[in-house]
Amino acid sequence: MRKRAIVCFLLSGLLMISMQSIASASTASGRNTRAAWAVQKSPNPSGNGGFEGVECTGARACIAVGSYYGDSAKAQLPLAASWDGRAWRRQPTPAPAGTSYGYLSGVSCAKRNFCMAVGTDVLASKRWITLAEVWRGRRWAITRTPPLRSDLYNSLRAVSCLSRTNCTAVGFADQRLLVEHWGGVRWTIQRAPSPVGSTSSMLYGVSCVTARWCMAAGYYGPRSGGSLAFTEIWTGRSWSIRPAKQISDSASQLLGVSCASPVNCTAVGIYGDLESLNYPLVEHWNGKVWTTQSAPHPKGQLDSSLTAVGCSSGRNCAATGEYVTRTGPIYTFAESWNGKKWALQSTINPSKTNNALLGVACTSATACTAVGGYAGPESVALSLIERYSVRRR
Repeated sequence: MRKRAIVCFLLSGLLMISMQSIASASTASGRNTRAAWAVQKSPNPSGNGGFEGVECTGARACIAVGSYYGDSAKAQLPLAASWDGRAWRRQPTPAPAGTSYGYLSGVSCAKRNFCMAVGTDVLASKRWITLAEVWRGRRWAITRTPPLRSDLYNSLRAVSCLSRTNCTAVGFADQRLLVEHWGGVRWTIQRAPSPVGSTSSMLYGVSCVTARWCMAAGYYGPRSGGSLAFTEIWTGRSWSIRPAKQISDSASQLLGVSCASPVNCTAVGIYGDLESLNYPLVEHWNGKVWTTQSAPHPKGQLDSSLTAVGCSSGRNCAATGEYVTRTGPIYTFAESWNGKKWALQSTINPSKTNNALLGVACTSATACTAVGGYAGPESVALSLIERYSVRRR
């Protein structure tokens, strides 16, 4: 089952990154200020790469992760960069020995000097294995993940850290959901149930509020075909399924989740036929059940989806996504939540053909960072980082 909502460049056959645009102009309070998205200069080691995940612990502290092609142009390698309030700088990121392709898809920071990034490493044999790297303030280092019985496809897609000794990562192993826990020294696998009657199940997002409470989101394949969104909750001892709100006669997928508290989570994704006509999906968790929220989509879209969400509080969230126009190009869009409704934020797209946005993080209602990439000349993938903030006119 493919992750329908993300439009990616295929760099030598591996799921790579595409991405985002320049978002713009939502008016903030005050005559001489406005809140808008602006492009930040981003590191691109080889001119062929991009970012997929981002985490911010403050206005002057962000980490972005993704991948790029090495100098030999024969290997796709993990990529990380940091923001210090003035500029983005590349951080040396190791690749496992013998890797053919490696990329980081998610990152979470408990403090400025402790972050965990997760992703996928593809061996020369084409077997996918899980990848995790830790940042302790000076350099990234690979942390060994448990060996899996899965033969072909193992991937960690997202991670959430509460401290140096408590991180939860989610993904899949041969189309079966995978949950791993970091205890400070090593990763261990946590048992998590798949939905009854599922033929496949995958997790793409996770958000932990306390050591005894996490929410994970993804989708599964029922025996009847298609896909359906679902979530799971960690209560300190075990994982248990929480059904997502299903939309009648539609397939659905949740691709990201952000929780302000155990009674306030937002999950985003896509619903529709997952082939030609689709719409953004937003669901809210109130501590007991999931309900859908109305999410506008750009005019003229043929196929739209939300791929990432970041909430600084229960009343302030930003979600980013992409849509396909009737003439073919792929553009990005953003939406903001003010506690009552979702509103579109327009975006500017660097590419005339292919743009997508995969990661967003917010530290306040007027401070968000989005990362990604777009199609440059000759379809080369170019990295892109954008920041939403209040500016004086």
